[in-house]
Amino acid sequence: MKRLFIETSKGQLHARSHTGDPPAATPPLVMLHAAPGSALMLSNLQVRFKQRSLAIDLPGMGDSDPLPIRADKAEPTIGDFTDMVEQAILDIYDEPVDVYGTLSGVRVALELANRHVLPVRRVVLDGIGIPKSEQLDELLADYAPDFTPDINGNHLMNTFQLCRDQYLFYPWYARDAEHRRPTGLPSAAALHTKVMESLKSAVAFRPLIRAAFRYDCASALAALKQPALITADGSAVRGDLPLLEFPPAEPLTCPPDLLDKRAARIAAFLDS
Repeated sequence: MKRLFIETSKGQLHARSHTGDPPAATPPLVMLHAAPGSALMLSNLQVRFKQRSLAIDLPGMGDSDPLPIRADKAEPTIGDFTDMVEQAILDIYDEPVDVYGTLSGVRVALELANRHVLPVRRVVLDGIGIPKSEQLDELLADYAPDFTPDINGNHLMNTFQLCRDQYLFYPWYARDAEHRRPTGLPSAAALHTKVMESLKSAVAFRPLIRAAFRYDCASALAALKQPALITADGSAVRGDLPLLEFPPAEPLTCPPDLLDKRAARIAAFLDS
């Protein structure tokens, strides 16, 4: 795995490149992570592909520069995040690409594909997560709190609690039996990695999540022209697309045998 910084007109994006062992003429795979966190969250999946791949820290996440403040002072949109990512991909590749996105990264993947500026060949939408309309106001208000550094270090514990509780509840702040997820806590080492990457992403987490929740994912999915592999929560919008049969799973904490199966299914789709 090689780490690199890509210059754009709005700042630098950090990325992790994996050379793999691709068959001739196989396009590279661009991978876009969920929030909070960084492209490091995808590394365990990334190294399982023979395709060349580039996993990008979204703007303001991981080691990437944040988006510049908009001239109109408005909150950034998924289009703003996509602009910077698109520039970076065009700087690296002069050929068609496949795109993988999960959760927040799904929105950027859809935007990249539907713009038709990049020659996107195939799309993997792994964990679409379309919020219910009646939940939207609550999610916008509460899902991504402000983690401004605090002189007493309260932001450190708050970030840890959010990362921990994301594995236990959805939404993470609804800590009761009704909202319990059927998963447990990851290892202490994996949780530490998630927390550290999330701390680096604290400034951008709230604007990215709010942009992701506001993004009209259903309309973007309906407009998608490229072949796509989707998780089950997108099937109500696009029942014609093949499903990734395995439930969404964060590569950082996914059991290796399940990750092998998920990688093989994704690779089969991209190779077909």
